Formats: sequence, structure tokens, C-alpha cells
Amino acid sequence: MEEARIQAETREGRGKGPARKLRMQGAIPAVLYGRDVEPLALSISSKDWRLLEAHLRSNAVIRMELRSAGNVEERPVMVKHVQKRPVGYAVLHVDFLQVSMERVVQVEVPIHLTGQSIGVLKGGVVEQHLRTVMIESLPGQIPEKLDVDISNLDIGDSIHINEISLPGIKLLDHPDVAVVGVTPPEAEEVVEAVAAPAVEEAKKEE
Repeated sequence: MEEARIQAETREGRGKGPARKLRMQGAIPAVLYGRDVEPLALSISSKDWRLLEAHLRSNAVIRMELRSAGNVEERPVMVKHVQKRPVGYAVLHVDFLQVSMERVVQVEVPIHLTGQSIGVLKGGVVEQHLRTVMIESLPGQIPEKLDVDISNLDIGDSIHINEISLPGIKLLDHPDVAVVGVTPPEAEEVVEAVAAPAVEEAKKEE
């Protein structure tokens, strides 16, 4: 995949007025911040952003070409937040986080289940308890998603955080938290069958 890149320029004006003017000119107001980094108000091209957003994977490191006072420098950044209009979803503002490729960051990564559980083949039901997980990793090693293979899960089995291991990646959720499990399909039916006689007996006593 081609490396993600975007151009940005520093801007002077802050607030709703200057931001509205920027949008009318086909630009998007943005901000750049980070550890040991002086926050900078930026402007990026709406067209450049649309091209980037169309192919940008989650938590990707972007090479930002930053133009300021006639100087041009390249900085590694990540998208932290995108503010959009409730109607039409036009981009109003973008927050960028400057990172160091040698310093770990903490990000949220989606969990993706792979394989077909042997428990499902027996009639079991897969229950995914976590959809995302917080990890700590160097920016260049952040996965787009965390694949969890459920092929060996039988009915009654589950996979916990402490059973997932990836080189160079630390999972920050509690080790005992269940990510996914397989439950018997008749579990709810059994509960209802047991509860029904008790309800009828209570009615008779009344």
C-alpha cells in the first residue's frame, strides 16, 4: 500500500470566523499536537483530505508535509479525531497527533474474529464480548485490526485477553476479560422451561 501523505500549512486565525472562511475557500481547519510538541493551528486542503480519507486505514501513520513561515518539514502524525456535520457529514475539523516512531503510543484497535468455531458446527452460538481493545505499540507496528482465531472454540469455551499474544504489542485491557465465547443454543430455553413451573406454582398459591 502506498504511504499515506498530506500537506498542511500553519494558520494564524482561530475561532469560528476564520474557520468558516477557510471552509469557504475549500480548506479544512486542523490542529497538530503531541508530546513535547507545541500545538499548531493548521489548514489542509479539502480535496487532499478526501483522497487521503478514502484509503486511510485505522491508526495509520501519515507523513505530513508541514509548511510554516516559508519552511517545509515532514512530521509523522496520526489522525486522532475528525469532527463532521450531523447532516451531510462534511468535515469541520481534524485533530492530528504527532508521534515518534521510536516511542510507544496507546490506541484502540477493532477485534476481528476469524475461522469457524467447532462449537458452532455443533449448534453453539458465538458471543463476542469485546469489539475493540486498547493496545500499546510503536506507531509502525500498530495493526489495522486484531485477528482472533475462534476455530478451536467448542461449546462452553472462551478466549480471554491473556490468551492473545502479538510480537511487539501490549494489550492493555484486564487479562481476565473474555473477548469471545461459544454458548449452547438451548441455554435460554432451559431457563424458561425451569422458570415456567415455578410461576404456575406461585399462581396456584395465590
